[in-house]
Formats: sequence, structure tokens, C-alpha cells
Amino acid sequence: MRIRFATGSTTVPADRHEPADSVARQGTAWRWPSPTELVIALTVLGGILRFATLNVSSLELDESATLILVHRGFSGMLSHLSGSESAPPLYYTLVWAWTKVFGAGPLAFRSFSALVGTLTIPVMYAAGKQISPRIGVWAAALATVSPAMYFYSQEARAYALMVLFSAAAFAAWQRALQEPERRQLALWAGLSILAVLTHYFAAFLFIPEAVILARRLGWRRVWAPTGAVLLIGLALVPLAASQRAAGKSNWIEDLSLRGRVTESVKLFTVGVFGPLVLFATVLAVLLIVGAVVLVLRRGTKRERRGAWDAAIVAIVAIALPLLLAATHLVDVYDGRNVLAFWVPFAVVVAAGLGAERAGRSGALLGGALCAICLAMIAAANLIPAYRRDNWRGVAHALGKPATARIIVGAQFAELPLSIYMGPLTTVSGQVPATREVDFVALRHLRTVGSPEAPVVPRSAPAGFHLASVTKTETFAISRFVAAGATTLSVTSLDRASGQAKACSFCAAEVLLQQ
Repeated sequence: MRIRFATGSTTVPADRHEPADSVARQGTAWRWPSPTELVIALTVLGGILRFATLNVSSLELDESATLILVHRGFSGMLSHLSGSESAPPLYYTLVWAWTKVFGAGPLAFRSFSALVGTLTIPVMYAAGKQISPRIGVWAAALATVSPAMYFYSQEARAYALMVLFSAAAFAAWQRALQEPERRQLALWAGLSILAVLTHYFAAFLFIPEAVILARRLGWRRVWAPTGAVLLIGLALVPLAASQRAAGKSNWIEDLSLRGRVTESVKLFTVGVFGPLVLFATVLAVLLIVGAVVLVLRRGTKRERRGAWDAAIVAIVAIALPLLLAATHLVDVYDGRNVLAFWVPFAVVVAAGLGAERAGRSGALLGGALCAICLAMIAAANLIPAYRRDNWRGVAHALGKPATARIIVGAQFAELPLSIYMGPLTTVSGQVPATREVDFVALRHLRTVGSPEAPVVPRSAPAGFHLASVTKTETFAISRFVAAGATTLSVTSLDRASGQAKACSFCAAEVLLQQ
């Protein structure tokens, strides 16, 4: 039997017994998904990953401060911003509007950051695509599985929004280098303004971007867009000075700079917390170094140029705040504050993984790096000790009191506990007479190593006796009761809490629950 095709006179032999539709199937080969299809799939995966686990951990201290702030009226929120937060107003304005539409419950409250974090995935593709679509896909993949991007996509704070706007501004900057039109420069300036209005540290990405544009295009072409961003930055100076004077970031200087740098290395590679973190960090760093070697040795001229531009922005963005901290001019260096650095850093790594001549080496390195990241995300969700501070569990374990009681916890415990328990009153001086005193301690997470178990005092304050001790992976509660209403002092409670030798009691807070 012969089959004659209409497109020509060629005849093709066919098996007489072959099914009629099998010949058509022979011409149908499997096709590798296009970059656009891959990015859509990664975005969907990233959204599922973020939204499906959004309520696994309870709200923690910083999130509760944000929630209390946005519960105010709009003008009240803005007027309390300088005393409550250390960031510009854009995130709080947007999340305030978000809660008016979707509600202010913990799940709805966090969903804004989850959406922002999901949108960052295709934006990272756009940033990497300026070098090549293949590199763009790897940048999107890294954004999807990065433990740091995942963690802050589930936190009701400004960090995820800062990363989104910084990534969008970075992509616009890359485009402006290739197509230096007025429209592209204006887009870069507008997105940079949004980033700076979200977090002051976004300026550390803007500075090297502006300098590189000026060197290649000339200051005459970039003075207007650059000047617009600088004007907005100057307008924010009074607010930043007021927030600095309020001491909202003073705690950063109390920590070792070396420790903060070490913490940020871990943050950018394997995330905030997780098991076997030292081993995972070392392995991830080695894989990242391998990716950099790939782009240097196997990258095309265009790929190396794009990676070099991204590397300059990344180096300056991390070096400037480090320099300010080391010289004690303004020491506010913290991994979360410099999170926008991750954007050009990820593009450099993606440039190695997706280099045209990287071949299987790039795929193997990238696959191993993504596997480590997913393992750290899974561990942080499956092992309670590596989740956020479990104030929700503490509130549930304490339950509703039969009478007024005293709760002794870590400094600022009132903010997150009040979200789950209702109004609490901070007590100073003489403590009202009560029949129940509860000491609360959280497990202490460390940069390296397993979390320190929570420890609560077991020696009863004068006039009380130990009634019960509740202990979990994430918190511990010791409950003391008295036969009748007994008066105590804050000093005696602070001294009793000090017996626990727990970090969370370095500064105790005494609360009254009616």
C-alpha cells in the first residue's frame, strides 16, 4: 500500500495492517514548553505555594504592629506611622485599602503580600529576559522557590512589595540600557519612586542603576528621571529622621554586625530558619559559585555583559549599607532591609544556570539549588519549631480567664497576644491583686543550630503555688495560682521570670487581662 500526500508526488510505504490514524500520530512529536508557558506554570505554582500555606504560622510581633496600625482610620494611620514603623507610607496605604475590601483577619491581611510575592515571579522573568528568555525562566524559577521570597510573601510587612517594585525597576533599567528612549527612562524612574516610597533601602539599587545609565547615556539624558527620584527621596527625609529619632531601629545596632552579615548570607540562600541550615547554606553557596563560573566560562558576550551589569548593581546595593554600618554613620544593616539586593543577585545566578552553552551543567546546578530551596520551605512548614513565633498557640493554651490574671512574657508580647486574646494592659509598678500569674516563653531560633527550647520558671512567686506547666516545641507556659487575691510587684515578677534563663525574658513585660 502507498499513501500519496497532496503536497507532492512522493509516496510513502505503509504497513497494510497499521491503523489508519497511526501515521498522523507519527508526525506528532512532544514539544518543550515555551518560555511564556513555563513562566505561567511557575507563577501558578508560586501562587499555590504561597496561598495554600498562608495560615500555617501565626502572626508575629512585627505583623501585629502593622495590623494594629491599619485598623486605624486613614489619617490616624499616617499620623502614627513615624512612631510605629521605620518605613515609608506606600505599603501601609495599600494594605490599609486592601483590608477595607478583603477584611483585616490574619489570612486576608497576609494575602496582599502573597499576591505581591506571586506577581514578582513574572517580573523576575522580565528582568532575566532582558539577557535571554532562558535566563528569564531561571530567574522566575528562583523567585518561585526562594525561601526568602516565600517567607516574606507570607509576612504582612513592606518587604515583599519592596522586592516587587525593585524587580520591576531593575527590568525597566535593563530595557533602558538597550533602548534609551525617554519613555523607558520615565518608566524606570516611576518604578524606582514606588520602590523608594515602599522602603528606604530601595535607594541602594537606584544609585548604581543611575550611575551606570549616566556613564553610558550621558547625564543630559538621565538627569530628569534621576532628579525626579531624588526629589521624592528628599521629601521622605523628614519622615525618616522622625522615625530614626523614635528609635524604632535602635535594636539593630545592639546586634553584632558580623552576625547580621552571616544571617543575611543565610537569608539570601536558604531562607530565614530551617534544619541543617549550615550544611544547606554551604551547599547552596557552592551551587551559586558554580553558576557564576558557568556564565564566566561558557556565557556569550551578551550573557556576560548582562550578568556583569546585574553584579555591579548587586555589589553596590549590599556594599553601601555595609559601609554605612561599619563606619557607624547610619547602622541599620539587616538582611530584611537589604532584601532588594536579591533581585540583581538572582539574575546573576540565573545567567549562569541559563547560559546558552551551560548545557546539562546549568540544569543540574539549577535543579539541585531549587531542590534545596523547596526542602527548606517544606521543613519550615512541617516542623513547628521552625515556624514563626506561635502567639496563636500561646493564646489558645492560655484560654479565657475566669477572673483577672497576670501574664508575664517577652518584651512587646502585648502586641501579638492582643490580636488573639483581645485587649491587654501593660502593667508597671504595683501589680493589681490577682489569683493567677502565667509565665510565657517562646522557643528561641538561632542563626545556626537547632532552636533553643522554651524555658519557664517553676519557682512560685510569694503567695502562689505551681498549678501546671504546658510545654510544646514552640512555647511553654507555667501557671501559678493563689488561694486568694494577692498583690505582687513588677520587680518580683521580673526576678521570677529571670530564673528561666531564657532569651525571651531578657526584658520581661507584665500584662493584665481582665
